[in-house]
Amino acid sequence: MGLRVFPVVDWGFFRFHGPDVVDFLQGLVTADLKKLAPDVCLPACVLTPKGLLVADCELYMEGPGVVLAVTRPDAAEGFQKAFEKKIMLSSSTFERLSPRAWLFIGAGYERGHLWPRLSEPARLVLGVDPPSDAEILCDGAFQELRVAAGMPWFGADLDAQTLPLEGRLEAAISVDKGCYMGQETVSRLIYRGHVNRCLMGIRFSESAPPVKTVLLRDGREIGLVTSVSGSAGLGMVRYDDASVGTKITAGGHEGELFLFDSWPKMLSKT
Repeated sequence: MGLRVFPVVDWGFFRFHGPDVVDFLQGLVTADLKKLAPDVCLPACVLTPKGLLVADCELYMEGPGVVLAVTRPDAAEGFQKAFEKKIMLSSSTFERLSPRAWLFIGAGYERGHLWPRLSEPARLVLGVDPPSDAEILCDGAFQELRVAAGMPWFGADLDAQTLPLEGRLEAAISVDKGCYMGQETVSRLIYRGHVNRCLMGIRFSESAPPVKTVLLRDGREIGLVTSVSGSAGLGMVRYDDASVGTKITAGGHEGELFLFDSWPKMLSKT
């Protein structure tokens, strides 16, 4: 399959500059900035003091004292507001960018930033237009790739009432770093309890029902469908019902719950 590209100009792009930018971000995001290096895509979350999700993002080191953050469209405003006041307490600055931006999907393309969120190789490319022979993907085609990879999406599967551990964002959370905004809630859930709901994959026997269809188990409501593509979907499900192989119905459509191979193991010490 040849090179395919998806326009992402509506995503949130933010560039941080300054001598203390790594230390500044270290205290505000869930990831360990010590792992940030050239050619590394570091997933991270920004949380409220109560541990709710402001944004999930990818962080990239573009040079000494320069970090690029990338969010989904619906998370961009919250991300910007979260840093506007806090940046004044540091020696760094940040700006919101409006670049020509594309996701290049397919093997063999090495420019731009690695974006390992799909099941296929992908690169995030800013300021460069795609080759004339590249296939331009529509939103539906990209969503099919996204759902097939089990990638949670802010504005669909995740929102401002989501805890990161509900949204299968364990890869964005460090349990070894120091304090960060919202850490108390995250730590309490890891070491002393668990979330009340969590995201699950859903395989439907035929086509999937519409988003926001209620999920039922033995006639009892256990959650909602949050994303669909073809006969696959994602859904937020009560923790006690979130087991692989659980049979469900949704709007008359039969299916079963599963875990995506791309999802990390749940963080839990209980």
